[in-house]
Amino acid sequence: MSTTSLPRIPKTFGAGASVAVRLPFGEGSVAHRVKYDPRPNGRFYRGEEQTSLVPLAACAPEDDPCVELSGGWADHQGAQACTEDACFPDAEPR
Repeated sequence: MSTTSLPRIPKTFGAGASVAVRLPFGEGSVAHRVKYDPRPNGRFYRGEEQTSLVPLAACAPEDDPCVELSGGWADHQGAQACTEDACFPDAEPR
């Protein structure tokens, strides 16, 4: 399969919007729409446990956490767009 047929991250996400990508990151990685999950981080403030927002793939929030990257950087590095309904169903080929 040539890279000209892979779905591209929508241009609206290239201007600083974030995408979620699973590691290892590189050419052929899949970029997903980001969904955040607040999870306890083990820190306490005034007796209450604090949380951190963990980036997940919107199409599979039960899977492992992702890294959050700018859409432009992920596209530049060759990541393709996830075409699941929760991510980028209207992604166009490169």
